[in-house]
Amino acid sequence: MNIHHIAIWTFQLERLREFYIRYFNGTSNEKYINVQKGFESYFISFESGATLELMSRTDVQNVPIKENRLGLTHLAFSFENQEAVLSLTELLRAEGYHIVSEPRISGDGYFESVVLDPDGNRIECVYKKEQENTPVKNHVIETDRLILRPFTENDTEAVFNCCRNPNLGNNAGWKPHDTPEESLKILQTIFIPQKDTWAITRQEDQLLIGAIGILPDPKRENSNAGMIGYWLDEAQWGKGYMSEAVSAVLDYGFNKLGLTLISANCYPQNKRSQRVLEKMGFAYEGILHQPKQAMTAKYNDHQCYYLEKNNLK
Repeated sequence: MNIHHIAIWTFQLERLREFYIRYFNGTSNEKYINVQKGFESYFISFESGATLELMSRTDVQNVPIKENRLGLTHLAFSFENQEAVLSLTELLRAEGYHIVSEPRISGDGYFESVVLDPDGNRIECVYKKEQENTPVKNHVIETDRLILRPFTENDTEAVFNCCRNPNLGNNAGWKPHDTPEESLKILQTIFIPQKDTWAITRQEDQLLIGAIGILPDPKRENSNAGMIGYWLDEAQWGKGYMSEAVSAVLDYGFNKLGLTLISANCYPQNKRSQRVLEKMGFAYEGILHQPKQAMTAKYNDHQCYYLEKNNLK
């Protein structure tokens, strides 16, 4: 015996249909209409498992959804790997959807994030490795002055000391860390489980001075495209460390991961990041207007760059 389908009432029938088709690869049947009852519905089918019935009727009550209530509380969609969870989460974030829970490894070993659909229904995006549920161990990269290595929980104090500085968060779009406990949570949920993300440390003293990583580009459907992101402790600005780290990660992305294009974006006021990208040969792609709400509730523009493998310096 299997669950055949799950049903949701909505006043936004077409919008919900588009949401589950676009972001979760659903397939919809033709709309069913019962004029006498004022009822309309779609069945959305997925690659496997139960179908989802989206229903609308004129007499349905608009009762607010509460997180902790009896009854159906969320839907969960499984993904082939944690990179797919991260990619969809960032795409939904960029397109204005509410991320209720950031990507993390749950207590029972699932890598998951939680987003809200247009009606506020909680959607879990989950991945669980069948045989081994340990965080991904990233490849260590060495340069002349740096070692790029995986993050650990022992980095909490160093990350807090760097990321409490508002000059980092204001330039990158995230809130300065208020406590070491906040830094630890971010390490546990973002930096440690995330593949191809490194702590930037100095060879001379192993001091952690920044972070760098490559993620799937949420604005491109090309599976061979990645997006690079980074931050550097303000005390280390102007010493060439970030250019050295970016150069090494670009080489890794193109020659180890097999990427054909790597993108990057930054705020228009972040001139230092722009100079790093231009020095590495990135081409200016244009301005993406108001893609994401910043901490001040203002929607900041992104200056977008890209670099193709055959243009790597």
